Amino acid sequence: MALIDENDPVQSVFAPVLGLAAWSVRKGQGSMLTFEFGNPSLHVREPIEPQVTRSTKVVARLKSRVVRPIGEWYLWIYCCNWRCIARGREIAHSESTDKRIHSAARELDGQRLQSVNVDPINGTSCFAFDLGAVLETWPYEDEDLDEQWSLQRRSGYIFAYRKDGRYAWSAPDVRSDQEVWLPLPLGKNDADT
Repeated sequence: MALIDENDPVQSVFAPVLGLAAWSVRKGQGSMLTFEFGNPSLHVREPIEPQVTRSTKVVARLKSRVVRPIGEWYLWIYCCNWRCIARGREIAHSESTDKRIHSAARELDGQRLQSVNVDPINGTSCFAFDLGAVLETWPYEDEDLDEQWSLQRRSGYIFAYRKDGRYAWSAPDVRSDQEVWLPLPLGKNDADT
């Protein structure tokens, strides 16, 4: 297993990302947000022959080659509430219209990640950027232990943060039922430049 400082896991996993500009920030499915960080490389998905009957549109997409740039690091915000604040006002939140969520993605695109602060007691996080944007996350109110966000080094491990203040550090091929969830140490949950 790749090394992580269990006394300060947030700082150790984000240390190589702090100071890097976010790029290709996008709205995903629903209110999910995705960020690329680090040097770009091309990801090529070769054509796939569908094994089951699908719509004509889906079959055509699967049978095509997809080439897209990806970063060394991938931050994915999902299964949580969030809001983006810039210039003293809220740009968008997780329940905003698609248009406003796209505006938040444009606002965050190109900004350098300065710090990540995590409060494991409340299950909240705050991502601060160099041009003043802030992205805050907090748990959904349901009872599920949803992951709120994850940071993946494309060549390796994934750090995932859950609403109960626990984290998992695992290889990308580990099944979700085999992940080990550890509590974040109290008082050591910030990554700052």
